[in-house]
Amino acid sequence: MKRRFQLALAGALITAVGSTLTLWSADAQASVNRYTIQANSPKPAACNNQGTVPAGTWLQNKVCGYFVGTAMAGTAFDVHETAQSDYHYGHNYGGNNICAWVPPGALSAEPTGTADESCSAETKERIGHRRAFGSDFNAAAHEAEDGSAVTVDPACSGGAYYNYFNSSDYNGGSLRDAAGQPAAEVQYRYTTTGSDPAVVVRDSNLGWVFMDRDCVTDWRGLTFHNDDD
Repeated sequence: MKRRFQLALAGALITAVGSTLTLWSADAQASVNRYTIQANSPKPAACNNQGTVPAGTWLQNKVCGYFVGTAMAGTAFDVHETAQSDYHYGHNYGGNNICAWVPPGALSAEPTGTADESCSAETKERIGHRRAFGSDFNAAAHEAEDGSAVTVDPACSGGAYYNYFNSSDYNGGSLRDAAGQPAAEVQYRYTTTGSDPAVVVRDSNLGWVFMDRDCVTDWRGLTFHNDDD
């Protein structure tokens, strides 16, 4: 009788410990805070920018890095890491579904919930190098912060778009989130990866946007650079 009681007690303890571990494991997975992207977020002053991004905020490949998209206002952003500069690395949802960095001041004051981690340190390291997402840059690595003037057809393919990439592989995407019609002269920065690539350009009114590469009508003798950083 005593032995049966001991075995029953041991079984109960194992079950209780197992349940506790299961609950702890579930809690451990939900280890990042989820926030909401705000409209008219400030451009990063620490990177010599002024003004706001009416549609939301920039997505960048690293702190003060290349533009890789726009986190649209109202979309969710899971913060995995916060740099000393208050840049945040994490996962933007909506149509993007990519890991990237957002500048300070872009997130809601309080988290809206928690989520499982989904952006790895390996992804952060990989996208920190420009050849992970683009080619035919307008300048050698670390030699420019802006684009070079090229001529485009403003009405081509519906104009300009806020987003192109749709996964953290950064190996392709599609133009989406219409930004409007750009001017005929824009500042070209780079061409995206993918079988149907877009170009990243800065329009004097729209800011950083994507356009179909075929919309460029005059490269104005621009020399492309394909070194990594």
